[in-house]
Amino acid sequence: MKNALDTIKSWAWGFIDLMLIFIAVGVLAQVIWSGDQNFFTGMVTRLTGLITEFSSGGFVGLIALVIVLSLFSRRTA
Repeated sequence: MKNALDTIKSWAWGFIDLMLIFIAVGVLAQVIWSGDQNFFTGMVTRLTGLITEFSSGGFVGLIALVIVLSLFSRRTA
């Protein structure tokens, strides 16, 4: 029974990891390729805007920043 639960738990964590990767790639693609600006200057502008959004959000912005950073960090099994 414990073996079956461990298997189900590992599948669930694998699915969650896959979904987090899709979210992280979506956020990264939005930051890099959003808008009509030049690739490099537009990316710097969008990154600056993203940081400004987090900092102007106060405590909620801090929580959102922690969530985004956790999406990009690699979870060990």
